[in-house]
Amino acid sequence: MMILGGRSLQLVYGLLILLHMQTSIGFNSTTGDYEIRCIESERQALLRFKQSLVNENGRLSSWGSEEEKKECCKWEGVQCSNTTGHVTMLELSWLRGNLSPSLFELYHLTYLNLNGNDFNLNRIPKSISSLNKLQHLYLSDSNLGGSLPNQLANLTSLQSLDLSHNKFNIKNLEWLSPLSYLQFLDLGENNLSKVNNYWLEVINKLPRLNTLYLYGCNLPYVLPQAIPMINTSTFLVDLDLSSNNLSASTFQWLSKFNKSLVSLHLANNSFQGLIPENLGHMTYLEKLDLSSNQFEGGIPKSFGNLCKLRYLNLSSNNLDEMLPELIGNLSGCLQLSLEGLYLDENKIKGPLPDMIKNFSSLRWLSLYNNQLNGTVPKSIGLLSKLEWLEISSNSLNGMITESHFSTLSKLRRLDMSFNSLRFNFSRDWIPPFQLDEIELASCKLGPKFPRWLKTQRNFSNLDISGNEISDSIPKWFWNLSSRAFHVNLSSNHLYGDLPNLSTTKFADSFSLGIDLSKNKLDGPFPVFPINVTYINLSENRFSGSISSLCTITSGKLVLLDVSDNQLSGKLPDCMTRSTNLLILNLANNHLSGKIPSSIGSLSRLESLDLQNNNFSGEIPGALGNCSALQFLDLNYNNFSGIIPAWIGERLSSLNFLLLRSNNFSGEIPLQLCWLTNITLLDLSNNNLFGSIPRCIQNLTALAQKESLAHDHSFADSHDDHNSWSEGSYAYNATVMWKGTERDYGNGNLKNLRIIDLSSNKLTGGIPVQISVLFELVQLNLSRNQLIGRILSNIGQMRQLESLDLSQNQLSGHLPGSMSQLNFLSTLNLSYNNFSGRIPLST
Repeated sequence: MMILGGRSLQLVYGLLILLHMQTSIGFNSTTGDYEIRCIESERQALLRFKQSLVNENGRLSSWGSEEEKKECCKWEGVQCSNTTGHVTMLELSWLRGNLSPSLFELYHLTYLNLNGNDFNLNRIPKSISSLNKLQHLYLSDSNLGGSLPNQLANLTSLQSLDLSHNKFNIKNLEWLSPLSYLQFLDLGENNLSKVNNYWLEVINKLPRLNTLYLYGCNLPYVLPQAIPMINTSTFLVDLDLSSNNLSASTFQWLSKFNKSLVSLHLANNSFQGLIPENLGHMTYLEKLDLSSNQFEGGIPKSFGNLCKLRYLNLSSNNLDEMLPELIGNLSGCLQLSLEGLYLDENKIKGPLPDMIKNFSSLRWLSLYNNQLNGTVPKSIGLLSKLEWLEISSNSLNGMITESHFSTLSKLRRLDMSFNSLRFNFSRDWIPPFQLDEIELASCKLGPKFPRWLKTQRNFSNLDISGNEISDSIPKWFWNLSSRAFHVNLSSNHLYGDLPNLSTTKFADSFSLGIDLSKNKLDGPFPVFPINVTYINLSENRFSGSISSLCTITSGKLVLLDVSDNQLSGKLPDCMTRSTNLLILNLANNHLSGKIPSSIGSLSRLESLDLQNNNFSGEIPGALGNCSALQFLDLNYNNFSGIIPAWIGERLSSLNFLLLRSNNFSGEIPLQLCWLTNITLLDLSNNNLFGSIPRCIQNLTALAQKESLAHDHSFADSHDDHNSWSEGSYAYNATVMWKGTERDYGNGNLKNLRIIDLSSNKLTGGIPVQISVLFELVQLNLSRNQLIGRILSNIGQMRQLESLDLSQNQLSGHLPGSMSQLNFLSTLNLSYNNFSGRIPLST
């Protein structure tokens, strides 16, 4: 049996109310021997509410003043009393506009549910006080704001009140005191930071309150001296105080509910030290969530006596007890009731003990990202109810055999990734389970492609990357699951070509992401199904044209990385079909021709990497439409013409601009100084002339310590159009670092702050304004025709590690401030006309 908590209880409670009222007062009655006509004044009030909406999306099409619509008791979301005809219930969602006071002329309302609307940060009108018969008020997630009216205190019949997920600034809770019938209260995700430290006293005087949700409210610190003075007449059953700033004094108050609490959520607070022993005295607890705090040590022995506890979440803390001792403290009647145990992301050590088999009710076991070692006991295969097993990112070793899964017929998620486990199954093994999620990255499934996967026909997520598989991908693999969402076979030694994926069962999936990078796959570029969301074929041996990309027409594609292959031909002019594309990486191939103008349709594009190809022509003006670009790498091509001024004018989000080794000419446009987010600017090895712009001081990201550049997070791109696997995509670039070409990626690139203007035909002096770029790590102005002196205040650029001014026409003495460049490890001033002494410590 699943334990209901949080909003699930509210939903069930609301449905029961609706069913009760449906049978007792006529539920939008359209059948039977009677027909109720609503009160005219109430019909007019509802119509005025409709007029206050900006866009009701046709939801209220049944509302109107026409003759055939005059019976408002038949309107969408409206319910009337069978006996009086008064509107008693109103339930509306997905509307946008203003919260009209006319609603509060419906004086006989007992149930009002306006969850999930957009009321444009309206305040709740004071006239709400007129609804003195209201028993249930739900205004969750409706974009309401401001302070709450004290008139809420007049709603003395309220049993349920939900104001969660709005932008209320709640300064006191005194208005709650008269609501003596209140049973359910949800103020979650509002600002309660200004309520006084005695807010608990108000809560404790609500005699019928059993469900209280104050999650994400920025609640003030609970004063320990105030708690003994609080007498409670409340018997809380379900309490959620997660995502606040609460500390240990809270537990003193919680002890007052030892005999009533069933569900307790305290995740993401500021709790430290040992887990309080007295939590083990809450004998009615079924659900306890202490995750995302800073608890240390282990689990109190008293927890073993929580005979009704089904769900225990201690993830994301600093627990460091040995796992056998920790599991031992849970032994007792708890081991018969516990269904979910979450200990992931701690510092727990030791082996997975054999006694885990005694927890016969376990359905979810999560131990990933700890410091576990040793082998996985075969007794884990006796947990016949287990649905979820996560032990990834530890130091477990040894052999995994069929015995480990002997009775796990209900297993749906298996995650053993990033351990030192070797799998040894017989060739004809048929697993007892059908997995939804298979996470076995960096295990040792190889060298043959795992044949047991042939039995798994329902998976949505499959990751067997880094498994030392040296084999071709069998044809049956591509027809396993029509639910495939994320398929990762990367970092193996797979070889051979790929079939037409648009004709396989994977094409039936709602959305599909494929990562086959870092293998030895070859043959022509494959045809993908139209539902594909991301494609990573980098570091393989695919060849020929990529024109088949034009078959991807759904608009779901967000990532395409085919870098480091042997692809050739032109970039197809069909990008208008990929308007949600965020990442496009075609680097290190043999592609040629001009960038097609359809690239301008990629308005969401954040990264474009075309380095080391044979592209030519000018940078098309259509690229200026890609205003979200953060990373632009055109290094090592044959582009020509001037560097467009619109790069600075329209691509203001750029962090990286790399144009090295092309045929650009003309002056450096002043508009590049508008790129205030730039951290890496490489214009080297072109035919640029003129002076270095004095406005270079406006590149303010090179003067700041904060890192503005970042890897692209897959989670940021989960929206109505796209779904892609959790993870991140790290920008990669070839950078001339201290005179040597290096490839930077995997997050290292964002730590660099570089200006490289070398190997051009720049003239004039070094602008004094460059010296304010205090966080610059490398400055390369070599192989130009610069004259004058080195800046006298160059010493204030204290983060410089590499300075190359060689092969210019600079002269004069070396400034004494150079001795302040304590991090400087590479200095090249050769082939200039300097004189005098070298400053000490340089």
